[in-house]
Amino acid sequence: MLTHIMTSKDKIQRAALSLVARDGFVGATTARIAAEAAVAEGSIYRHFKSKDALMLAIYRRIKAEVYMAVMEEYDEAAPAHDRFTHIWHHVFAAYRADPDALLFGQKFAETPLMEKEGGQGHKEMARVLTQLRDDGVAAGAFKDMAADLLISLFYAPIVALLRAENSGRHWDEDEIVSACEAAYDSWALSGRHDGQ
Repeated sequence: MLTHIMTSKDKIQRAALSLVARDGFVGATTARIAAEAAVAEGSIYRHFKSKDALMLAIYRRIKAEVYMAVMEEYDEAAPAHDRFTHIWHHVFAAYRADPDALLFGQKFAETPLMEKEGGQGHKEMARVLTQLRDDGVAAGAFKDMAADLLISLFYAPIVALLRAENSGRHWDEDEIVSACEAAYDSWALSGRHDGQ
């Protein structure tokens, strides 16, 4: 994400994302962001009203890019299991391709900016997952649990795998598939692996 850098605005966003991932929000000063982006510090304020506005824009862009990756070839009419695994593997792949984006998102979630963000960044993805949950419950494939709890169970293995990978662990394809199936099992009614 933010890997197709062309404009100074893109350079600023990528520099801020990398600095936050590496050094946290406190370490990502506007002076350091500008130095990392190889732009004048004033350039940041030509594109963003404030440092907070820059961070909000990055978070929303990451979430939008993950959503776009998920929606590629996504079939809303497919069985619940197929939809779940499609979404899960695409989210995993998107964050795996840019580990700094995952770290940025996690650090962002620990700041007051998360409340200010108001859920706009992950609104579309939450809609897709909630619709999947609702369809699965109606079809008798998924537990009738709160959507936010099931969404947390969806993301937990992704975050755990990628954190370990960022620390040097390598996951083979079978382990990744097993993690996805474990996440699916947390949603599924017992014994429902029939493609529903």
